[in-house]
Amino acid sequence: MSGIEIRLAEPTDMDFVTSLSPRLANVPGPAWHTIEAMEGFQDRYMSSTFAATALEGSRTLIAWSPDGRRLGYIHMRPGKDGVTDEPCGYVSLLALGKEAEGSGVARLLMAEAETWARGCGYRFLSLDVYADNKRAIDFYTSGGFKPETIRLVKPL
Repeated sequence: MSGIEIRLAEPTDMDFVTSLSPRLANVPGPAWHTIEAMEGFQDRYMSSTFAATALEGSRTLIAWSPDGRRLGYIHMRPGKDGVTDEPCGYVSLLALGKEAEGSGVARLLMAEAETWARGCGYRFLSLDVYADNKRAIDFYTSGGFKPETIRLVKPL
């Protein structure tokens, strides 16, 4: 897709952002969690992420098609490196509408996140992804991300 614009999200974009919650909840996740649990988690996470008290320095960007359709969004916020405790950038959410998958929109949004992180003076940009979400892992590793830790869980 050519001609895609990336803009700061406005309050009127929140309907679009929240409309993608079911897509985020349906990514391959741990087999021991039901879809209802994943949906509940995603709704709670999004509510806290976009609350009026959200972390200072956070930024949400929306990708727009040339004909004015919203295609996806990314939310970045300040974080801390797990080893050095130094400030770093953190991608807390990246979601696309189905029609934008495979179009390069996610790469454009990630490039904006890297620009944001560099502009903040961060040495790192981090994110979390479910271990079962191979498509996302492949996408992020192709963009230069490397695993740092692996959290193991044993259902009892």
